[in-house]
Amino acid sequence: MDTRTGSRPCALCATGLRGGTAYLVDGVRHGRRRGTTRFTRLLICETCYERGRPDPDTGLTRAVSARRTKTAEWWGLAGRGPALPPQLCLAGCGLTVVRGAEVLMRGVTCSAACRTSLTRRRNGGRGSGRPCGACGTPVTAGRADSAYCDAACRQKAYRRRAADRTPNPTPAPVPDDPVSTPVPDDLVPTPAPSPAPELLAALIPFVNGTTLGISQTLYKTLYRVHTAHLRGHDPAEYIARLTSLNPDRIKIPDTDDGRRLRASLRALRPARNPHLQP
Repeated sequence: MDTRTGSRPCALCATGLRGGTAYLVDGVRHGRRRGTTRFTRLLICETCYERGRPDPDTGLTRAVSARRTKTAEWWGLAGRGPALPPQLCLAGCGLTVVRGAEVLMRGVTCSAACRTSLTRRRNGGRGSGRPCGACGTPVTAGRADSAYCDAACRQKAYRRRAADRTPNPTPAPVPDDPVSTPVPDDLVPTPAPSPAPELLAALIPFVNGTTLGISQTLYKTLYRVHTAHLRGHDPAEYIARLTSLNPDRIKIPDTDDGRRLRASLRALRPARNPHLQP
């Protein structure tokens, strides 16, 4: 789909937005699998917006069915405050956009692609001039906040960070006496089971939509852990993020599935932090 010609369709009814007014709204896209959603901003046509917006006379919110389809659902205009008059997208894609009057939103653009294009054009594509985070060469192309030369350097830096997070096993000290003393079986420490398999089993009801009620931050991280595991990737990066969450304070429903998930999150903390203070 060409985002530079204004030919994108409405996210709800798939009507072409060329020549009309597009409304930038906050919402979600529903995936093909049950319970998979992606929080994003949608472009909808004027007809869909008028059908789902609050009643202009009473101010009451309309039914959810007026703002939802099988593939997407929207909640309200992007940006807090009253709606701005229709304005052309500053990136020059040709769409006329309506959004909320929020000061923190820089200008009127219709999508992330147009915001990126506008940033690059304002900077002249000269980059940030800072040393690349992977190779150290000054960044002379791309956005004004570019931290890397290109995608290859970005991937190289990510792999370097992942390698630094992986703990290296400490070699056992070699005793001076070559004759080792046998250790009784009852004194040999038994390694604790890894909490990752239990976590992978406990998160399934929450990522497939069977059980609801967890916080958005926890849901996103659990979904990434589950997806990385299904694709055969190492989910250690996302499991490490879970260790920063307090399992006793995060929002989890008090059900059998919720108590199992909370217990698996508690098991991650001592497993990933073996030198906790008493």
